[in-house]
Amino acid sequence: MKKRADRQWFFIVCIVVASVVVLWPLLQRGLYISDDGEWMVIRLSAFYQSLASGQFPVRFLGRLNHSYGYPVSNFLYPGFLYIGSLLHIAGFSFIDAVKLILALSVIGASFLTYFALRKSISPFDSCIGAVSLLFSPYLLYDLYVRGSVGEVLSLVPASGLLYALSVGSLWIVSPLIGFLILSHNTMALLFGAVYIVLFIVRYGCIRMFLHAALGFGMAAFFWMPALFERQFVRFDAVRIAEHSRYFITPETGMLLGVPTLLSIAVIIGRKVKLPFIVLVMCVLTCLSIYMALPASSFLWPGTLSQYIQFPYRFIMISVVLGPWAVAYAIKGLKRNRRIVLISIFFVLWLYSILSIQNTIRFVDREIGYYTTNEGTTTVADEFMPRWAAEVPRERTQEALEVIDGNVNIASRRFPKESITTTFEAKSRGTIQINKVYYPGWRVAIDDIPVEIDYRNNSFGFMQIQVCEGKHQIKAAFKETPFRFATDVISLISCIVYIAWFRRIQSA
Repeated sequence: MKKRADRQWFFIVCIVVASVVVLWPLLQRGLYISDDGEWMVIRLSAFYQSLASGQFPVRFLGRLNHSYGYPVSNFLYPGFLYIGSLLHIAGFSFIDAVKLILALSVIGASFLTYFALRKSISPFDSCIGAVSLLFSPYLLYDLYVRGSVGEVLSLVPASGLLYALSVGSLWIVSPLIGFLILSHNTMALLFGAVYIVLFIVRYGCIRMFLHAALGFGMAAFFWMPALFERQFVRFDAVRIAEHSRYFITPETGMLLGVPTLLSIAVIIGRKVKLPFIVLVMCVLTCLSIYMALPASSFLWPGTLSQYIQFPYRFIMISVVLGPWAVAYAIKGLKRNRRIVLISIFFVLWLYSILSIQNTIRFVDREIGYYTTNEGTTTVADEFMPRWAAEVPRERTQEALEVIDGNVNIASRRFPKESITTTFEAKSRGTIQINKVYYPGWRVAIDDIPVEIDYRNNSFGFMQIQVCEGKHQIKAAFKETPFRFATDVISLISCIVYIAWFRRIQSA
């Protein structure tokens, strides 16, 4: 028994060492340059500022969009933002919080993969499978070229669901589904389709429906408003990316994961008898790779291109499922053939990591660059409200502005998503609140709600009519009745889960 435990620890140490090799750039000073990495730090800092001001759940980031506000966290994967905010409260800088999320996501996914494989095959084969996830070219690309924090974070719940499937721990399925939805919108769609197939194959439809329903309920505060309020923003009217430019080509073929493809070829060539669930995983892996190739282009116009956007995103499925093909390909091989195949794997993994890490360039900016940046943090300002015909190009110096009339405002600067001040009007007039209107904003004069006019200007700023006299004005961003109802659904779902979990533990 002691020898078996020692072997287990040896393979765990091997995975840790492999993780350090993969994550070495995260240990360096500053932040490496990537497509989205710095924008994610900026969004996190703005999210934290709104959270610290009392907005919860956070939906409207008042600092972004040149300080006019932007409802991006109402629509895009807030999971890493909440985790990053907690890490910042614990003392980590925003940069280190993002880097820690990336590192823990990769390490967590690799260990979940190892223990899931360990349920059915040897520690050595399981270790090779876990290492294959760590060295997946697309994962390296996501980390160091794209800097996609949400996609990398989604590896944890995606691998966790595979672990639950393997060991039969259905009690963790519900929170993992909720976590996956909060981690990344697109990954939730892709992995959702995958796990519907896998869990139905293993457990049947009705049993899994109850677990899934509870998981969806836990994340209802995010996904329900995101779907319902899509009608308020430009998302459906904006082409974010031309999907035809993001298929895997011969130049980017490395991203497909040659070890995974080679493993599937070995399984087919040896006619390996796989457990049915593993066979399904291999088929889904092949399908995911196919969807990233130009051969699938006829499927992309329309819904896929709007919501998935980048065909190569499908490869993330093979990052999670591919390790099973790798592990089962070497399982049962004779010693010499096993050594040759694993050696080929390591040469390919070494090539992929060196080819990507050698291109990494670092920047070491002052933290103020991130905490004062006011960009929208999205590609095409796709979450601007539809009634905002123009996008602001410079910041405002004042939160309150007199449009017409003789009105004197006591204070005009308010850094947070709430305003309380007094004004004195010597005639009827119009005050403009220099924030983009989005449902949830409420304005009251002398504690009496007033109508907000946001269609009388091309930017969608809020304007209110005021009458003569001295008055107090209050404006704040709060939950709408619909959003509050979804918050309640999430709260009730969490309470039900906790009660159910305690019942399982006491049984």
